[in-house]
Amino acid sequence: MYLSRQSKEEQIREEALLAAQKLFQQFGLHKTTMEDIAKVMGKGKSTLYYYYKSKEEIFNDVVMREIDEVFNKTRSEIEKVTSAEEKLKTYFSVSIRTIKRKVILYKIIQGEVFEKLSPVDLLIKKFNMREIQSVKEILLLGIKNKEFPAFFEVDSDLLAYSAVSAIRSLTIDLAIEDKFPNWDERLNILINLIISGLKNN
Repeated sequence: MYLSRQSKEEQIREEALLAAQKLFQQFGLHKTTMEDIAKVMGKGKSTLYYYYKSKEEIFNDVVMREIDEVFNKTRSEIEKVTSAEEKLKTYFSVSIRTIKRKVILYKIIQGEVFEKLSPVDLLIKKFNMREIQSVKEILLLGIKNKEFPAFFEVDSDLLAYSAVSAIRSLTIDLAIEDKFPNWDERLNILINLIISGLKNN
């Protein structure tokens, strides 16, 4: 069976992203070349250049893929629970654990990315906004269901931003610097503290 032109292009792009992802994780962006990526794919460099103009363009697609995987996994898990409280707990725990498995995305978020790249910074800003919007939606659901106080609706943007920032900065700090054993258990404590603060105001 012959592949259609579109499916063949998608297959080659998929191969390029998988090869690049492995190389970026192992060597970083600047030590990886287009020739390296093509070699891992088992194709000529000219073939790779037909689909991607530069390794930076591939890198951006790899980061975007990891971001989408985080959100798809998180969305899938929060749909399994009904209350806003459980959705919030699930969102933070699944999001952080999934991010931690995405080597490239995790390095960018924790500030270890190879050097500042404006396109990557833009992707991360979009990622942050998506996280904040997701948490805001859960907060508004909790207000609607009377799980959280109604007056929080006015400050839902600020609350969502604060919750995302607090959880991410603290858990990444704990995980990277290994300040406490069983950091994932500490994550649950942090999440419960935030939810307790929401419910008891």
